[in-house]
Amino acid sequence: MKTYDMTCSCRGGNLDKFIQPHILVILSERPMYGLEIINELEKKNMFIGHSPDPTGVYRYLKKMEADGQLSSEMKSEAPGERPKKFYSVTAEGRRCLASWAVVLGQYSVDIIGLVTEIEDALEKK
Repeated sequence: MKTYDMTCSCRGGNLDKFIQPHILVILSERPMYGLEIINELEKKNMFIGHSPDPTGVYRYLKKMEADGQLSSEMKSEAPGERPKKFYSVTAEGRRCLASWAVVLGQYSVDIIGLVTEIEDALEKK
């Protein structure tokens, strides 16, 4: 049996592009610091069995903050504890999340159609 490269697009290898809307959804609940965000991402269906790359997540956080979708604040959870960088969704981030809802809604329709076409093509063989 042939094995496939897990990073191949046919195995969902480019689904990391969906980290952005996941981060926005997670932070819509409450401000969180990086490791908390990574732990919450691991619970999402798209990441079950595959931990997101922490370096990639922090890269997205930095980019999203630079783009105005997130803001951050250094604070300690308890007295004497080392401060952590907590991220929050901005108004721009909420507008971006609303756009994701529209785009992903259309993708879902397109993907269902593509799955049907693939199944039809496989049945012809």
